[in-house]
Amino acid sequence: MPTSMPAPSIRIPIELLTPPAFHQFGTVIENPATSPSAKLPIPHRVPPPDSVTANQGFATKYLDVTHMSNLYTLAPSKKPAKAVMNMFVCKPRELRPHEASMSLPSSWGDLDIDDDEDENGNYERQLLDIGILERHPFTTQTFIPMGLAQQDKSTQYLVIVAPTLPASASRRYSNRPPPYPTPKIERKKSFRDIFARARPSPFTNEATPPPSLFSRLHPSARPKGPGIPDLKNLRAFVATGSQAVTYGAGTWHAPMIVIGDRPIDFVVVQFANEVGIEDCQEIILKPDSTAPEGVVVMVDTDSSGQVQVKTGVASVKAKL
Repeated sequence: MPTSMPAPSIRIPIELLTPPAFHQFGTVIENPATSPSAKLPIPHRVPPPDSVTANQGFATKYLDVTHMSNLYTLAPSKKPAKAVMNMFVCKPRELRPHEASMSLPSSWGDLDIDDDEDENGNYERQLLDIGILERHPFTTQTFIPMGLAQQDKSTQYLVIVAPTLPASASRRYSNRPPPYPTPKIERKKSFRDIFARARPSPFTNEATPPPSLFSRLHPSARPKGPGIPDLKNLRAFVATGSQAVTYGAGTWHAPMIVIGDRPIDFVVVQFANEVGIEDCQEIILKPDSTAPEGVVVMVDTDSSGQVQVKTGVASVKAKL
């Protein structure tokens, strides 16, 4: 049975998926010459990856566009993992009608986001309830959409992520310890082993991981720690068909969410060792009995069905 935690009554606006905005959660894979990020003001762009000419001059090869991590050597079972590639066929989600609420839109504060009309007066707001988050503590996970054009306005997908709270907050906000598996420390008799056990554990947020273990990893691929998700700072991004996304190891995220009129096929690349609690952990979000609702993402669409960006860089009238 997955762990559960109380969820605040809160509404989240949608942002544009860009590498800088997503940096703490993972990496965005996109063509730097034609991506939505290329249209942003210069201060909000990031340098493109290094590139070389390939295929006898008929291709440009961008190097290290994402960073994969296999951290299963830290898993309690010590069972080795292998690289796996699966396909998820994700159906469009059913949304519920918009209802007025006093909820604030997450860490963005009290924003004026009630302008629900486009140039034709056809903006429509619907609501998406977020009832569960998951994470993969020892592996990155890359989602690659297939058959979805960048210009497709009627079908898009959302990337919903949350930061990780310190481990000490798990018992405060939940009646159970964190689901993140922590290694068992065997008692040793020698003084050398006793002093060795005093080194910081890589599974706590209260101490810096040993640099020899994580120094080679890109910051986006390093584990996030054992804590529960920080729901008040949950973020929601809308992606186009020209973008893939890699979740960093241990990043709390919602299952992939398709918005529109048809399914999207995703090829998913990760590591796995077939030990359930080490491959995937879930936490159920339960609204308080007195709360009118729980965690909700506001989905605004125009007359063509295109999801609108309401917060952050390129907000309100952004065209993807």
